[in-house]
Amino acid sequence: MRDLAKIFGAFQTTQFRYIPALARAHDDRLALLLNAAPSFASPKSVMVVAMPVIDTGAPQTPTMRRADADRLVCAAKPDLVLPVEGAPLIYATKFAHDMSLRVTTPQGGVVELPVQADAERGGYVLDQVGMRTAGLSSVTDATLHGRWGFTPFDGPRFRLQVPRAGGWQMVDTDPESLVVGRDNAVSLAGPTPSCVESVTLIGAAGDVPLAWTSTGDRIGLTLPLAKNAPGKLTLLVKQYGVEAPDKIALTALAEAGRIDGLTLYAGDASGTLSGTRLDLVASMTIDGVAFKPGDVVRADKADRLALVAGTVPTFAAGQAKTALVTLTDGRKRSVKFTVAAARPKATLIAKSVVAPPSPGLPVVLAGDTAIAQDARLTFSLRAEGTRFSAGDSVEIATADGAMTTSVTSGRGLTVQDDRIAVVSVEPGKALGVSAHGPLKWRLVQGGVAGDWVPLTTLVRTPALAGVACKETCTLTGTDLFLIESIAANAGFADAIRVPDGFTGASLAVPKPVGGTLFLRLRDDPGVTASIAVGS
Repeated sequence: MRDLAKIFGAFQTTQFRYIPALARAHDDRLALLLNAAPSFASPKSVMVVAMPVIDTGAPQTPTMRRADADRLVCAAKPDLVLPVEGAPLIYATKFAHDMSLRVTTPQGGVVELPVQADAERGGYVLDQVGMRTAGLSSVTDATLHGRWGFTPFDGPRFRLQVPRAGGWQMVDTDPESLVVGRDNAVSLAGPTPSCVESVTLIGAAGDVPLAWTSTGDRIGLTLPLAKNAPGKLTLLVKQYGVEAPDKIALTALAEAGRIDGLTLYAGDASGTLSGTRLDLVASMTIDGVAFKPGDVVRADKADRLALVAGTVPTFAAGQAKTALVTLTDGRKRSVKFTVAAARPKATLIAKSVVAPPSPGLPVVLAGDTAIAQDARLTFSLRAEGTRFSAGDSVEIATADGAMTTSVTSGRGLTVQDDRIAVVSVEPGKALGVSAHGPLKWRLVQGGVAGDWVPLTTLVRTPALAGVACKETCTLTGTDLFLIESIAANAGFADAIRVPDGFTGASLAVPKPVGGTLFLRLRDDPGVTASIAVGS
């Protein structure tokens, strides 16, 4: 206790000033970092340094583990990295030194190769252009060895794989499953997968380097055949330490399509094939009647292909037929089917439009070929070769089919009798505010739809507040961009065009003649609209 008191008392002396120093070890030297400048006059500076612990007992060597313990390491790989983890001091200090890799030869000898710790690469690096593998077994044991301070120690053991040429082949993959138009997963088996340097696909499209993963004695890769044509392919497997790559011959095939069935209605000039890869269909014949394929449509996880004949076949409903389908590669498939009953058909009798009251200037459309978006359309139908019933419906859609609505019995569809039906609908409300342009309709009975028939054109109209004239006339309202042009006469002489994307609330217009202005709307410039503005 007296000695400790003297020590702490010495810290308060006026002759010395004690400065703590941070020591940084560099090999056999210590570099000191100070938080104050030292003084060599009274009070003199004394630097206090924490020294490494000197252990007189048995040294504690680091516990290094081999990363990916089950993975083989290719002995012929340049700048071979031996993955090591669990002992950060081997990277941060020079305590571990004179490190080498001890390789056991088949004759029982030992070869020591110097290695260097590399923290960024995560292990010890064999600083040479590939190991000399002549005379080594296909799998060779090797051990890290070095000194920890003054004490020798052994690190983890590694299994080195020595490359061998030949023996590579495709496994676990049906050769007939290599089809073009998609990517194909492939497994390759060979003697030394850890020594694979590169894999290249050679085909008509050129040389394509491939990525791969290694598992056990196999490598997995993906053949990018999405844009390839059917034909011969070659895989080149290049290994470290082997000059010539191994070649694996493959054949890319066109996917064999599947035809599930054919639907053909009596009285129709077209039928529909269902199945897969129907893009390979070149033609179809039924009793000598030739059908040409159209576009393939994907629906319900299957393909649908419409085929159209030059003339309407005289097939009766219920007849059993066989269609002969010819594929693009010359193969032929036969499809048995039964001619279905004729699809429902109806004709348009009459139609009328009722526009709701407008709070401003009403826009009046000429003729009956167009309907305003907020108007109600009523049209009547006459059944042809069929009869109306309560379960029928009428579909209405835009020309591109993007927006559709169905009118059913009691909800817009009224059956006058089994021959006449009346449909009442507000297309702008039923199809959505974005709907515009030509509309079409078709009759649906028992889940079978008839042909689409043109109905009318749906046009959006601006909300017009009024026209004021002094020296010039000004039209006010909203959505004026829906107007294409405006004139004082039905012939649209000296018409004023409305700029595209016009956002204003007022527009200079010609002076009305006879109290009327004439409009052409962007949704259907062929229809003339008018507004009564007074004299």
